[in-house]
Amino acid sequence: MAGYLAGSTTSIEPQIGSQAVQAATTSNRILQINFKYNTSTSDFKQQMLDNAPRLGSVKGLKWKIWSMDETNREASGYYLFENETALDAYLKNVFFVGMGNNPTVSNIVVKKFEILEEPTSMTRGPISKN
Repeated sequence: MAGYLAGSTTSIEPQIGSQAVQAATTSNRILQINFKYNTSTSDFKQQMLDNAPRLGSVKGLKWKIWSMDETNREASGYYLFENETALDAYLKNVFFVGMGNNPTVSNIVVKKFEILEEPTSMTRGPISKN
């Protein structure tokens, strides 16, 4: 399924220095996934309810926000992971396996983001290290 990672951010390059690399692998990371769904909205909502408990047990996932735009038949997920290692493990071992075999979704776009922790904390973003 080529194109899944179109537009994803790149991680900090090793030549920046070991402290920067350490921060890249140990700091919280946001994952944003957008896609179209081609089933009824009620079926889609049920599918998301069925998947929520399994996602709740993903190692390194702190939380996920589920969203949808019924008019345009689009959905999004916003995830907070403990670090990039956990995020990448989720993409490789859970997301691509499940979403890649789901005929009810298309136009999947996956983006990874570093969090700007200081301004996020000032606006009460739920990203604490705990």
